[in-house]
Amino acid sequence: MEEQTVDFHLQQALSHLDAALNKSIKLIVDNQEEKRMVGSKWEKFLGEFFGLVREKGKQSKMNLLSWITFPRIR
Repeated sequence: MEEQTVDFHLQQALSHLDAALNKSIKLIVDNQEEKRMVGSKWEKFLGEFFGLVREKGKQSKMNLLSWITFPRIR
């Protein structure tokens, strides 16, 4: 079986993030008291993601964030 492309996995990740954002927004619209809980979940996710980027960067001896030009992110 052919390995999935980087583009495929990024598109899948984006789709899942979009769904998580939509669910997060709906939770908070329905109940403002959920804001802290939802924010905590996003903090945990982003912390784990950037931790994984750092870990993979150390393992590969590459600065993975240097691949991205942050001013171009909109």
